[in-house]
Amino acid sequence: MQRNHKPQILKQFLAASAALLVAGGAFAQASAPAAPAAPGGQPGQPGHHHHMGHGGGMWMKSIDTDGDGAISKAEADAWFNKLDTNRDGKIDKAEIEAHRKATMAERHASMQAAFDEKFKAADKNGDGALTKAEANAGLPRLAKRFDQLDANHDGKLTRDEIRAGMEKMHRDHQRGDRGQRGSQPAPGTPSAPSTSGG
Repeated sequence: MQRNHKPQILKQFLAASAALLVAGGAFAQASAPAAPAAPGGQPGQPGHHHHMGHGGGMWMKSIDTDGDGAISKAEADAWFNKLDTNRDGKIDKAEIEAHRKATMAERHASMQAAFDEKFKAADKNGDGALTKAEANAGLPRLAKRFDQLDANHDGKLTRDEIRAGMEKMHRDHQRGDRGQRGSQPAPGTPSAPSTSGG
């Protein structure tokens, strides 16, 4: 009985894979606003949110657990089973959405932890805020938006100011996208503004 369902399951898997490839760019982008860019914009750090859109590389890496650059049937089955939470042999929209949200939450937590580490290292006097000099030395990409993020104009950036400023830039960016396209983007698809200053 199960053998007869294999072609149908494979078709569903391929359809879900295609959907996730298309949605791949949204995974990191949706979480990027709350975590400003770190210097260098390395993978896993704030500011490196564009990597998802290029061929779904991160999507493939998440399935290719042995890192050999290919997805084996065992890896595909494991990925399918991870998404098929109700174990009905199908992946539906709700399961894809739940997986997307969980992935975004994990990525956001990872990016936030990486940013907090960079912020702490840059905060040389340990007062919980960055001066422009500290930002320039430790977080140069963030420093390029220092004046824009320094909401109270006290010459220092706190984590709260950075978070609020990035959320505002993200909202403004979304409004700009909607205005250019003349329609509202699909949920989870708007790209976050880069803090690279470019």
